[in-house]
Amino acid sequence: MNTEPAAGSGAPVTCRLCGSSRVARVGTKRGVFLSRDFDFWRCPPCDYMFVVPFPGYSVYDEAYYEGRGADPYVDYGSEHRDYRSTDRMIEFDDLWRIASGFVGRNIPEGAVDWLDFGCGAGGLMRYIADRGAFTTGDRRWPVRVAGHDVGTYADRLKAAGGLRILDLGQLASEPAGSYDVISMIEVVEHLEFPDPVFALAARLLKPGGLLLLTTGNIAGPIPRMKGLGYAYVIPEVHVGYFTPRALGTIYARHGLQPVRFRYDGVVRFKVLKTLRTPGKQRLARFAMGLPLFVLAFDGLFGTSRMPCAVKPR
Repeated sequence: MNTEPAAGSGAPVTCRLCGSSRVARVGTKRGVFLSRDFDFWRCPPCDYMFVVPFPGYSVYDEAYYEGRGADPYVDYGSEHRDYRSTDRMIEFDDLWRIASGFVGRNIPEGAVDWLDFGCGAGGLMRYIADRGAFTTGDRRWPVRVAGHDVGTYADRLKAAGGLRILDLGQLASEPAGSYDVISMIEVVEHLEFPDPVFALAARLLKPGGLLLLTTGNIAGPIPRMKGLGYAYVIPEVHVGYFTPRALGTIYARHGLQPVRFRYDGVVRFKVLKTLRTPGKQRLARFAMGLPLFVLAFDGLFGTSRMPCAVKPR
């Protein structure tokens, strides 16, 4: 096991998720947006992989949010203008389906408080606000949504009004057990130190509440086969890489219990957002109409194997 210090750091590397010193360097990959080498380290005790050095948050500028930065697959500009015109609707419908089913089975009637942590351009928040309430038969749960993020789009959402956007200080001041649902959709892979965010989510969840989380699974068959050559491995922005065991470890540390859902729209959106040409888009939309194709893609990339979490009552 290689436990050498990071280049130029003068200090041993420790796991950014669990703090263990039992870490091993996996390899090196050169950044594309930032022209430098990044080391990848894995922590055997918790199965987390992370990037050294941390590239900082300055890469999240206006160009990044418009898909002209380190990650060409994001398009916050279109989402901010009208989320309904984007393929993210497929993902949002799936997340709503999962949350609705969970609420209907586990939460008594009454208002549901939902926090979208890492709300980006606010598309999911607007979707939730437009849907208004979960309904099952003659039962109804009105949904109140709040969001958190940093950067230019968070500022725009605050300035526009109509959405409740909280900064970290305000979130830290929220009473324990404030939210029935907390979503973190493709967020945790961007965090230098994820543990405090999981701790905050566990504190803010009500007993019986749901942490609805998506992130890449580097333990899936395709990611394992491709290794650091996997297209998702973008060291400038994806600085932490999870597996089902890594998520289970961090959940257990904060008193949360893993729960799995079978994703559908989330899987389809992950495929569609990586395809740029009209021909590939048309072919993918046809294939995504076939349930067996969605299941096959889900299995190859391990999307549904990544657990969400519930807070025990």
